[in-house]
Amino acid sequence: MAIQTINVGVLANDGTGDDLREAFIKVNQNFDDLDLRLTTTTAIEASNVGTTGIGTLASQVDNILSFRTIAVDPLFADTMNVRASDDGTVIYVSSTQAQYRITDGTSTLTSPVESVLNMTGVEGTRITVNNTTKTITYESKIENETAPKLGASLNANNKDINNVNSFNGIARSEFDRIFSFDFGALGSTRTSLVDWFINTIDVDFGSITSPRNEEVDLGVI
Repeated sequence: MAIQTINVGVLANDGTGDDLREAFIKVNQNFDDLDLRLTTTTAIEASNVGTTGIGTLASQVDNILSFRTIAVDPLFADTMNVRASDDGTVIYVSSTQAQYRITDGTSTLTSPVESVLNMTGVEGTRITVNNTTKTITYESKIENETAPKLGASLNANNKDINNVNSFNGIARSEFDRIFSFDFGALGSTRTSLVDWFINTIDVDFGSITSPRNEEVDLGVI
């Protein structure tokens, strides 16, 4: 029911307004209508609109709704802007001078957020950007180097170095041939280390020719 207006006439006691009884009937009906409206409002559960962000409705106790205060941090009062969306359901906070800063501890890059930040990997470092997960991945591997070199001594930390092809141009097979000694098997028939060498290694000392063309053949051990 709409609120009823009491007719008070044009002038006092001119007889054109509502009589006293009629006026209080309207008063009572108006109070009844307001009471019904208040009960209906209390029964409705208040809630924030949407599922994302932080809601502006802080709490509801009966018919009292408490909302959060929206304010701009004093530190950014000169650069921040607060506005409501056209549909009235979202409050936007924007910055006219927002910046991102990246530092390596010595130099710092500062740029507006609207500009594009280019990241370039050098030597063995590769950089990939995933727009879906909003992540930047830095990958640094020696195998990514096209011409790797050390800036200091390499500490292998007591680990093996495997699958080596050459050292300073010397093929690994040459090292295998030089250092792969086969001393044979040690048996009970050997009486000394000298005996073991004699029985397992043939050494050809070749021949020596003297100035008088006398040839001495040292033979084979």
